[in-house]
Amino acid sequence: MNWKYKALLQHAFSQTPFGERLNYLFQRHVTKSLPTSDTIFPNHVALAREHMELVAKYLPRSSAEAAWYEFGAGWELIGPLLFYCLGVNRQVLVDIRHLLRIELVNHTIATLQRLATSLALPRVPLSFIEGHRPSAAVTVLRSRYGIDYRAPCDARATGLPTASIDCITSTNTLEHVPRDDIVAILRECHRILRSDGIMSFRIDYQDHYSYFDRTISRFNFLRYSDRAWAFFNPGLHYQNRLRHRDHLALVDAAGFEVLEERRADPTAADVTTLRNLSVPLRMRDYTPAEIGVRHAAIVLRKRPPPSSAAAV
Repeated sequence: MNWKYKALLQHAFSQTPFGERLNYLFQRHVTKSLPTSDTIFPNHVALAREHMELVAKYLPRSSAEAAWYEFGAGWELIGPLLFYCLGVNRQVLVDIRHLLRIELVNHTIATLQRLATSLALPRVPLSFIEGHRPSAAVTVLRSRYGIDYRAPCDARATGLPTASIDCITSTNTLEHVPRDDIVAILRECHRILRSDGIMSFRIDYQDHYSYFDRTISRFNFLRYSDRAWAFFNPGLHYQNRLRHRDHLALVDAAGFEVLEERRADPTAADVTTLRNLSVPLRMRDYTPAEIGVRHAAIVLRKRPPPSSAAAV
């Protein structure tokens, strides 16, 4: 499918009262990107294991004892259910809209049961969600898997107690959030994270339309000015186009320090592509290497307050 056609469709969905439902049906029955296939599922496993590895490296308590929090839970809850499989016992999930689909969550549970041995999972979810009421899903997730699903819930103001969370994760979500909202989300993360807590973020900087339209590059969306890109950037598939450099500046301004980062830097072919692009004006002083980071994992903690000696 041509990416512009999909963008226009999602723009239309974004303008209708039932746009979220239409978008779900479109991805389920037209593009067939839902539910996640066995081919793609191992990618999610790899991301979950990377989060677990990075958190275990820096968090001064076990993942089993820690309180975890993730914003941007999505439809299928693959990440949170994988965290459960890998030993996490307490999770709070928030989403700006109630995106959870019971049939997709049950598909995730069935996939985990079927692939548990090949994926070497320490434990698997045993209970499916019965019925069609969202409250049934919330009850099963909390009572069986320690997952407290909250939606609609604003990640900019969660209502969670101050310093109540040990670990905050985000998986391929921040690239879909407007810059000003990221600032507010990071401020809230700083409030709810314990002083010795850890944040593990995975951000995908590539044009997501390139995943199904192979005729465009992973940097296609950088060809457009901010004004022109707004025409192809529907609310239901929003991409902020922020680069790795921008995200590092945002977390620094929010009071976090980077403990570790793992970047997928641009290839030589990527650099050639970028040099031939007319990037948006605000990126004109960025090098191709800065613009071309494809995705990254960053581990953060609160920046320690200045010591009294330093303050003097």
